[in-house]
Amino acid sequence: MMFINEVGPSGQFQKGLVILFCILLCPDALLLAQSTDRPNVIFVMPDDISHHAFSYYNEDGPQTPHIDGFAQEAVRLTDFHVSPSCSPTRAALLTGRPSNVVGVWHTINGRNMMRADEITMADIFKANGYATGLFFKWHLGDNYPFRPKDRGFEYVAWIKGGGTGQQPDYWGNTNRSASMWVNDQLVKMTDEDDGIEGAFTTNFFMNRAMDFMEENIRQNKPFFAYIPLGTAHAPHVMPPDARKGVSAKTGTIENIDKNFGRLLEFLEDKGIADNTILVFTTDNGSGTHLRGGKGSNYDGGTRVPCFVRWENGQLGGEGKGRELALLTAHIDWLPTFMDMLDLDDEEGRPAKLKIRGRSFRPFLDEDPTNDPVDYKNRAVTINDMWTEFPEKYKKLSVKKDEWDGDVITHKWRLVRTNSESDWELYDVLEDEVQQNDIIDHPAYEEIVGELKEEYEKWWQLVDERSSEYTRIIIGNPAEPVSDLHAHDFHGTVIWSQGDVKKGAEGSGFIAVEFDKTGTYTFDLRRWPKEIAAETTLTSAGPGEALDISSARIKIWNGDQVYVDKSKEADPDADGVHFTIDDLPKGPAFIQTWFYDEAGEMEGAVYYNYAQVHNQGFPLSN
Repeated sequence: MMFINEVGPSGQFQKGLVILFCILLCPDALLLAQSTDRPNVIFVMPDDISHHAFSYYNEDGPQTPHIDGFAQEAVRLTDFHVSPSCSPTRAALLTGRPSNVVGVWHTINGRNMMRADEITMADIFKANGYATGLFFKWHLGDNYPFRPKDRGFEYVAWIKGGGTGQQPDYWGNTNRSASMWVNDQLVKMTDEDDGIEGAFTTNFFMNRAMDFMEENIRQNKPFFAYIPLGTAHAPHVMPPDARKGVSAKTGTIENIDKNFGRLLEFLEDKGIADNTILVFTTDNGSGTHLRGGKGSNYDGGTRVPCFVRWENGQLGGEGKGRELALLTAHIDWLPTFMDMLDLDDEEGRPAKLKIRGRSFRPFLDEDPTNDPVDYKNRAVTINDMWTEFPEKYKKLSVKKDEWDGDVITHKWRLVRTNSESDWELYDVLEDEVQQNDIIDHPAYEEIVGELKEEYEKWWQLVDERSSEYTRIIIGNPAEPVSDLHAHDFHGTVIWSQGDVKKGAEGSGFIAVEFDKTGTYTFDLRRWPKEIAAETTLTSAGPGEALDISSARIKIWNGDQVYVDKSKEADPDADGVHFTIDDLPKGPAFIQTWFYDEAGEMEGAVYYNYAQVHNQGFPLSN
């Protein structure tokens, strides 16, 4: 009643009566009127594709009309860079800090786990009153304290590992038939009434994202939806809705486009499109006209499309798309969101966790007079390690714009492959495909020295904590049973469920921390628990049989060995169980082996279920 009594300028009283009348007749209309004070944020990031995956750039490639249309009406960051592979991009994006600095320089071997003390984008949105959700591919750690729900995400729908069919994923998952974790409940994917034929992972996770959004629209609560799709990462399977005659990968990309179109339609239908910051990008370079691809330190590995639209914030809209050519990177999105939305940082952020990205918000308007000089002068270092410890000069690229007033005159790339190789210099403003190395030109001696200095500053940040291990915490109530995966072994590569099926041989240690002093149990298995009813330790199951006669477990820290114990295996059992007394609270390393009758290593302990004693399965010593 107070609303209709607030008579403003001519016509406002009548307008208020009409709105009230509509709401009384249709209370669901409230769903279409989410608060305009706090924009929603949606960040969509498909996997392992880049420019040539979209018909906006490549009319002869996959047909992606919805992404193309969005690009046309968005602000397009034409020199946007990510890391050359999956986990490093995600770590840098979510922290605003270089991936190597936060402990992530690989996609496996425990080097994809983001350090537990890092503050994430989700932490910051959550602390500022936003609902937070993660949908599909996390790839920054599958155990406590590295899971998405440990890192600020309240609604979590995800797969483990880095994609369907990888070793930590639920057994047997493909993009067409899968069981996924939704808020800690296992959900079997089905063909939903979503307008796209058949069941497919991208459909499933976009549906969960829309469930999350709709619930928060209903509650009039702003949300941050992070949608890092696991498609179109290999292995590719043909989506049920694919056009005839296309490859599985093309069909997957076109399915991504259909789901993005559904998202755009959803935002319009709910009346929140204009006040939603919607970002679309990809996680690494792949198959473009540029030099290099995934894993490369040339621009083909790091430069990807990036589009942003927020009509209420004067960013894009119909007929308002435009391009920004300045250097931007994944580490810049967190400080940019904080700047755009006036988000407070987490109180008491330690100096060692300083955000290293820069806000590019001043460049998003069309007024060059407020563009900060310190941003123009900054450099960005991106590299690709895939090593146990960081290696200086390994596959690096230092990127920097040179400006004359408001005009970019050079786009420098200082490149090096390893400590034995030579430095290379390119100006991609003139040489986009990086074919003309100008490192020896005397006119560029000064910029080469400057870029080398920038690299040394970056390396100092990386090296400060490079000897640390990210440690899975065992025995904490937040994760009563810790499934230790061979995927996380340091020192050997067991990457996919295909490796498990064929009995790939290997052993490596896993860095852990025991939450408390006490007795712990370990269940060493060849096959995961989800197929225990159809397998035994030595049965072929869905793969090849192994001749496992005994198992061994070693736990130590530094020079102190807590246990190094072997045990005969029952070939008809699910696994070999160990009970270890008096394991001390604190850091440790765990390594396990299976052996055949001759005492030779046989396969690997692909799954090791660890927990505090008396919290689950019956065990014998």
